[in-house]
Amino acid sequence: MKKEQELVERIRRGDKEAFSLLVKDLLPSAYKTAYLILRSKEHAEDALQNALEGAYISIMKSKDMTNFKAWFYRIVYSRSIDIYRKNNRLLHIDMDDNSEAKMKMTTQSAQHIAINKENKNEMIGHIMKLKKEQSLPIFLYFFEELTVKEISLILNENINTVKTRMKRGKEKLAQTIKESNSFSQEVKTNGL
Repeated sequence: MKKEQELVERIRRGDKEAFSLLVKDLLPSAYKTAYLILRSKEHAEDALQNALEGAYISIMKSKDMTNFKAWFYRIVYSRSIDIYRKNNRLLHIDMDDNSEAKMKMTTQSAQHIAINKENKNEMIGHIMKLKKEQSLPIFLYFFEELTVKEISLILNENINTVKTRMKRGKEKLAQTIKESNSFSQEVKTNGL
């Protein structure tokens, strides 16, 4: 937190490098967040660019922020929703056919290196199949390790609404995984 405030002050004094240092670690997960909403590489990149511009302008206008990470994710979410509404439809990219998007979706941060890549990719694939209002809070909670309160602020939703969506999403996720495992077992057994 103190480091973030120091970087914000450096940005306001005109230090060009400080903004990069402030957002560098958040960019991969911010991209994933935008991608979960928009399901399009190009639109997710646009949302992220708009969020970066908005964050910089807000910092220069001396807006106060107590938790930069949650505040920045809120901007990413808002810009993603703006683009989603503008396009008025959900675009879907088959992750298997788009290796660049798949690579960006599966980029791991240092703290997640120990997680088995195959299981993580499979889990993200299952999460992507959920409704947007269920997949985003689950992703932010389990993969970005945000609290339910931070997620509710980012999504501008009541905490109980977020909890309910996460519960329903986890139930649907469990059902999807169970069905997937049953199918895999049937293939192994019957050679389908």
